[in-house]
Amino acid sequence: MVINMFGKRQRKFGNKFLNIFPCGKKGSINLAMSTIVIVIMGVVILTSGILLMKTFISGADDIKDQLDAQTESELERLLVDQGKKVALPLHTVTVEAGEDHIFGLGILNIDAEVYGENFNLDVALSKLVGGDNLEIAVSEDDVLSWLLYDTGEIRIEENEHHSEIIHVGVPETAAKGTYIFNVYVYYSGDSRYDSVKKLYVTVD
Repeated sequence: MVINMFGKRQRKFGNKFLNIFPCGKKGSINLAMSTIVIVIMGVVILTSGILLMKTFISGADDIKDQLDAQTESELERLLVDQGKKVALPLHTVTVEAGEDHIFGLGILNIDAEVYGENFNLDVALSKLVGGDNLEIAVSEDDVLSWLLYDTGEIRIEENEHHSEIIHVGVPETAAKGTYIFNVYVYYSGDSRYDSVKKLYVTVD
């Protein structure tokens, strides 16, 4: 009798315990599923980042090859034949919003004793001019984000020349007009080498 009563009470206690925690197993399963989903999302994001980086590096190599095919002869003529310190041929282009364009820039080190062997490149937005020749206000930071070029140190020995690219990727949301950029080449970090060069990108 005692055993039966005790057993009944034990069963009742067990039922009450289940009533207090009715979703214990279900909650554990949901937590495990959430963890798996988070891990899968992390793997997908990491993989996408790696693929994007590979695409970017491959694209940079393709850009360099395209520069060699289009402008190397002109840079050679200006730097070697004419002895220009900085050459920026074909500096005017008209593109549609959403298109890209590549400019080629050449640097000739005419005197390493005076200028050293370390140079660097910088590009700044001068202004945006509309079809009526009036200046249009625009965010310089936004426009400069269109540009891709080497901002590191460029080593050039005396009487040697070096070619660099300036890649311009115009977004589809770009305002129409002519974007004028100032291109600077410096030696020894902050001393200007040759005069300021200009790039003109007209967006139709």
